[in-house]
Amino acid sequence: MKTLLTVIGARPQWIKASAMSRVLQRAEHGMQEHVVHTGQHVSQEMSGIFFEELGMKAPDTQLEVEFDPARRMGQMMQGIAASISQVKPDAVLVYGDTDSTLAGAWAASRAGVPLIHMEAGLRSFDRAMPEEINRILTDQLSAVLLCPSEAAVSQLRKEGIFTNCRPGVLVQAAGDLMLDTACWIGGEPVSRVSNGNKVLLTLHRPSNVDDMDRLRLWMEAIRDTICQQGLVVIFPVHPRTAVALQKAYGFEWDLILKDWGIHVQRPAGYVQMMEWLNEVNAVWTDSGGVQKEAFFRHRPALVLRDTTEWTELLDVGAAVLSPEPKGLMRRNADLMARDFSQVFETNLFGDGHAAEHIAAALQAWFQK
Repeated sequence: MKTLLTVIGARPQWIKASAMSRVLQRAEHGMQEHVVHTGQHVSQEMSGIFFEELGMKAPDTQLEVEFDPARRMGQMMQGIAASISQVKPDAVLVYGDTDSTLAGAWAASRAGVPLIHMEAGLRSFDRAMPEEINRILTDQLSAVLLCPSEAAVSQLRKEGIFTNCRPGVLVQAAGDLMLDTACWIGGEPVSRVSNGNKVLLTLHRPSNVDDMDRLRLWMEAIRDTICQQGLVVIFPVHPRTAVALQKAYGFEWDLILKDWGIHVQRPAGYVQMMEWLNEVNAVWTDSGGVQKEAFFRHRPALVLRDTTEWTELLDVGAAVLSPEPKGLMRRNADLMARDFSQVFETNLFGDGHAAEHIAAALQAWFQK
């Protein structure tokens, strides 16, 4: 029985890891996992509820880390390294592009343990994003790179990841684990409402919320678009964003937003997000994961950034970049006027059984 040391630390990783864990727990592929929670997200709203809803067992190891990014990174690396020394895994498995991902990659590399990267090959081509640096470094350290799409495989080919300079590296398009979970929990997508006026908003990127002037520009653009286009906006507020909104608008910021037609909500679990996606006709987000969740529920998305790692969504027209607040109203009007009847039939991210494909690929890789 091979042992995988799985590193998780943030909301999108629960969604992916839960799909993989359900398959690994059956032990049909000769693998077991030891799960390390880095402590990057630890609150009930951002962590606990996802474990409950997604049917995940409690982590085998729970780290305690500080909020400061630099100190937190060092503490995560140290904790993961200690787990590797104790568990002696056959490989370390990391997901996505968070600081937890890079911490796991570094610890595996220093310990000489093979690294498996789920969601490899994604690029936003924006080095100002911490996630972009995390993706690139993790891919460079990985022995197994499992891609959610053929576009990600093509990107790794361009970068020379699997050429003669990296013998033995496995690169494979296995599908997207988030689609597995969407199918498992959400079922079939619900049709969009004719002339529906609800929008789901998420906003948490440092580039959008940490600067008070820019945050105000976004919120005022959202207010004006609501007013002009008769919209209702559902806004689950990330803790980082709540702190920023209080600084920008005072302690009654939520009442101000309510007056504008923005329905402020606490951070939501996965099931609640699926329910909201079924209610709305469009999504405004700066989150990578929510872009895909919108696609899986057949909802078009305005991406409130000037780049996205999910370039496939731009290619098929399921998502549109909206990098500046002043363009939000026009871009949303254009988005709502489009015909999406064929867009969401595109099979970009596999068949909803990525975990099965990945387990089979890893089993074969271990047997080489």
